[in-house]
Amino acid sequence: MREIPERLKPDFEVCKRLTMSHYENFSVVSGFVPRAIRPHFCSIYAFCRGVDDLGDELDGDRLAALDAFEQELRRCYDGQPETPAFRALQFTISQFELPDEPFLRLIQVNRRDQTQKTYATWEDLRDYCRYSADPVGRLVLGLFGYRDEERYALSDYTCTALQIANHLQDIHRDAKAGRIYVPEADLLRFGSSLDDIWNGRMTDGLRACIQFEVDRTAQWFAKGAKLEHMVPRRLSMQLRLYRLGGQAILDALRAQNYDPFIRRPVVSNRQKLWIAFRTLIGAANQGDDVG
Repeated sequence: MREIPERLKPDFEVCKRLTMSHYENFSVVSGFVPRAIRPHFCSIYAFCRGVDDLGDELDGDRLAALDAFEQELRRCYDGQPETPAFRALQFTISQFELPDEPFLRLIQVNRRDQTQKTYATWEDLRDYCRYSADPVGRLVLGLFGYRDEERYALSDYTCTALQIANHLQDIHRDAKAGRIYVPEADLLRFGSSLDDIWNGRMTDGLRACIQFEVDRTAQWFAKGAKLEHMVPRRLSMQLRLYRLGGQAILDALRAQNYDPFIRRPVVSNRQKLWIAFRTLIGAANQGDDVG
């Protein structure tokens, strides 16, 4: 792996500042990531953050903005990007031979968000996560040289679980933005409905449905945890940090009796410190806290 050229160091610094300013539940890039790879984590995160911001927050023609974003991505592969974050990303892509498909999926899912507001079934939501979440884990594995289907599949479990945990954390916020990421079929199964969420109305059926979603997400975290034993120690620790952070969101929902409307379930600073400690302990004693 080549050192970052001097001319690109300011571009990577832009990515680093963006990364450090945006994470909430747990660190996107922690000290567990090898120093030489951290800038490349940041360039990938800058892409992910940038495309999400266009899809969620831009005032104006979001689809046109996403088209322009895709054009800049394509210049990473067959031209010269025009913006700092993409110049950094081009270097990351070239150093690790990253394919364009995961990046394109992240753009495509933000296009989907402009038109699709609800999801009929779990499989519909799972397909959404194949575009919104799973590509990120596969890109991270690519930074460590992994491209095999077994590790990809385990990463997908963890990334989808993280995405669903974030959806459950933001049920009220997403509904106000005009989106619901709880499958309608699950709501109906427990005697609830999309209207309960649209109207912020807590019912026994909605509580039971959210408990079901929390339990299923916990199972997906448990399935993905096997990956932590199949990668180098430093990456294992970072993956464990992500997983424990996601599980903490589920615990916060449990603590408020599965009611997302009374407050947004968050991970406190004290909990984040405890998660970091558990990550360190887990590195010395792998096999704990997998469920």
